[in-house]
Amino acid sequence: MPPTRPTETDARLVVDRVSKRFGGVAAVDQLSVSVSPGELMAVVGPNGAGKSTLFQLINGVIRPDSGTIRLNGHMLTGRAPEAIAALGVGRTFQTSRVFPALSVWDSVRVGQTVSLIGGSPARRRFDPVTEIAVALLRPGGLKRRERALDEQAEATLKLFGDRLWPRRHDRADSLSYANRRRLEIARALVDRPSLLLLDEPTAGMNPTETNELADLIGRLHAEHGEMSVILVEHKLDVVRNLASHVLVMDRGGRLAEGSPDDVLADPHVVEAYLGRRADGSAGVEPVS
Repeated sequence: MPPTRPTETDARLVVDRVSKRFGGVAAVDQLSVSVSPGELMAVVGPNGAGKSTLFQLINGVIRPDSGTIRLNGHMLTGRAPEAIAALGVGRTFQTSRVFPALSVWDSVRVGQTVSLIGGSPARRRFDPVTEIAVALLRPGGLKRRERALDEQAEATLKLFGDRLWPRRHDRADSLSYANRRRLEIARALVDRPSLLLLDEPTAGMNPTETNELADLIGRLHAEHGEMSVILVEHKLDVVRNLASHVLVMDRGGRLAEGSPDDVLADPHVVEAYLGRRADGSAGVEPVS
């Protein structure tokens, strides 16, 4: 049995018996999981386990075939991705995705679009015609909002030390691979989400870059105490160091759940990652 988790009234995120099939393949199969406010939970599992599909379901890129997803009591199921972003969900992607022709500064400001045009958890404040009129007339309220968002963007870039702020006027495609990954996190973080989804943020990084980014994620999580983080990560030493709770997925379902030390030593988890020896015993433990 999985360990006791927060109830729906206590949880930040509740995924309730969610399923998604692509043809005959169950990418996510009757999965239920909850995340507490301020919790950093890692989702791990072999390739094809359904981890990225779970992220796609949470932020509305795809819709579940059955089940529901709630954030802070709001139903996410059936909402468009931009409406879910307005409810407080930020995310990065498994592969690096930046706007190559935009500056670092403008790339981060893209993450504030919902706040700039008056989005809210309840509804969009402006329709498209009103947005154009406001942009042309530039009332005082808009100018004050822009100044506040400028300050917020600056503070977010400076969280990354000298990696991004000194390069704020450079094109995004001029950054190194590691700095592009940092830029993606800054763009997801700048609008102060209540739930941050990080999909393999250290993928493609060398050990030094991995350790630096893992330290940054840990610091960001500590400094934003109410923000919940779900981290998909294959580097299990990163999982062990960052996560307080781990969900192991396999074939779209939950294989194991609990503390990092307990879950990553589970023989069923080891088998899912590494298979079995000829004598039928599990292979070596997947963490050093």
